[in-house]
Amino acid sequence: MRRYSAILLAVLIWIGSFTNQAAAQVEPPAVVSESAVLMDAETGQVLYEKSMYMQLYPASITKILTALLALENGRLNDNLTMSGEAVYSIKRGSSNIALEEGEQITLEQAVMAAMLPSANEACNGIAEHISGSMANFSQLMNRRACQAGALNSNFVNPSGLHDPNHLSTAYDMAMITRAALKYDKFREIIGTVRYTIPPTNKKTEARDLWSEHRMLTTNLYYYEGVIGGKTGYTQEARNTLVTVARRGERELIAVVMRSDNYAGYKDTIALFDYGFNEFVETGIVPAIPASGDAALIQEVLNQHQDLKINRLLRKGMSPQEITTDYELVENDPFKQPDLLVKLRINNGSSQMYPDLGSVYLTNASPKAAENSWTGPALDILKVLAYIVLSMVVILLLVKWFFKLRRRRTERYRLRPLNRK
Repeated sequence: MRRYSAILLAVLIWIGSFTNQAAAQVEPPAVVSESAVLMDAETGQVLYEKSMYMQLYPASITKILTALLALENGRLNDNLTMSGEAVYSIKRGSSNIALEEGEQITLEQAVMAAMLPSANEACNGIAEHISGSMANFSQLMNRRACQAGALNSNFVNPSGLHDPNHLSTAYDMAMITRAALKYDKFREIIGTVRYTIPPTNKKTEARDLWSEHRMLTTNLYYYEGVIGGKTGYTQEARNTLVTVARRGERELIAVVMRSDNYAGYKDTIALFDYGFNEFVETGIVPAIPASGDAALIQEVLNQHQDLKINRLLRKGMSPQEITTDYELVENDPFKQPDLLVKLRINNGSSQMYPDLGSVYLTNASPKAAENSWTGPALDILKVLAYIVLSMVVILLLVKWFFKLRRRRTERYRLRPLNRK
């Protein structure tokens, strides 16, 4: 009996080990959307990517950037008046809430209309209110996108209606969303299911606005932890989708572009399952190189004691699989270089995007002693040079003044007398 029990126990242990091994080898999701990215909202670390730098038409997920600019450059209780250009320039049949020329709504109501039912004329009204014209607003969009780290986009309108020059990428839209998530009001907006605009100067009845994002409500695509997001569709772009979800302390951004029908929702659910279930937060201690600028790198790291860079690693992955690269950055001629710490997976595994991002560390140390005279001494020389230059200018002005005065005196003396 004991022998059979031992055999049974061995079999159970073997089955358990096989199960654990299989669980540790879960493959990344098979995303059918043409482009996708899964990003950690806190660090910007990419957990999954599929053609994430491919330029595609973003459609209405463009409105995330429009909402961000409205929050940063306007006051939500401001009143805006819809112009004829804002109302009638959108394509017939495109998303709208039937705003009229001359109708007045608040900026908050316009943003809600843009983000929930995806009203295109509301976006135009926002653009004109913030920048005076839609053309000026497009310039503002592109500047702000670059500031957010979206470097492969070109926005030509505030709504995302099709234009062959209106392009973005899954990565860029994740970075723009990451910037917008810093605002609590943005989180409130994308998480709103229903919003009511009361009667206006042109409409006697209230308007009820409903979110088009299906993962927020209890239907087929509901997902626990979803904060909100934005949908998009044009015939040229097909379906685009941005979604933000949070479980515990982990917040993830999923972007899928160029999807058919509801495939984008299925891809997003698969991405979130992958990000929440298959990764463990790990503190990575940067390794010091043995040669080169090792002493200077160590000096910077010493100023940031107990430094651990938190990153999400796949289950079963060891921190020893992470390679640390360093770049010394000269920002101040009187200080030692700052340090850019870059992390990547050294085996370049296709199961996870190998770039784990970077951390910028400042260096408070002055230049080395042999060059230290250039600091305060050079500052003193600059001040002395400024004083000397100022004195020379003053002396030249005084000399010119007296020379001009002397000439006037001589002219007066040589002037012939007017005798009668």
